[in-house]
Amino acid sequence: MFKNFIGRTSGLVRSSMINNNNSYITKRTFASEGAAVNADDLLSFSFMVPHQILFKNKKVQMLTLPGARGVFGVLKNHIPKIAELKPGVVQVHHESGDVDKYFISGGFAFINPDASCYINAVEAVPVDQLDANEVKNGLARYTQLYNEASDEAAKATALIGLEAHQQMAYACGVSL
Repeated sequence: MFKNFIGRTSGLVRSSMINNNNSYITKRTFASEGAAVNADDLLSFSFMVPHQILFKNKKVQMLTLPGARGVFGVLKNHIPKIAELKPGVVQVHHESGDVDKYFISGGFAFINPDASCYINAVEAVPVDQLDANEVKNGLARYTQLYNEASDEAAKATALIGLEAHQQMAYACGVSL
């Protein structure tokens, strides 16, 4: 069934499942013609939070993003995808070699076949503006809330705050 499906699909990137001795292997293939890309070999990057546009169509060398399945890099020829972002650091690598770092509380990255990437985050703060003392206080507060939680809803809420503050601590160099 899957082998017949592979021949009928098209697009820049195809993923299909092939049955191989009761195990499934993901096979990735590429279309014969790629999408048009930026002539200057840079990624077009836009970064937004609800109250502000941080970057709009900025040409950058690379992005490093905190995906829900791990940290990953994005270059201009990245496969198109939509990725959930967890609390962590977004690194923006500029053509000059400078790197901007932003802590985000979570969001989504939209990586497009035209060498563009859009990030929508709930909150974003430059890492150098994080207050290490406030991060330590938040860690202590959410650890206590987690340990004292009497029901699953309270425990889950405390865990969200705890995980976000652990990532903030990592971002600003606070030891756990």
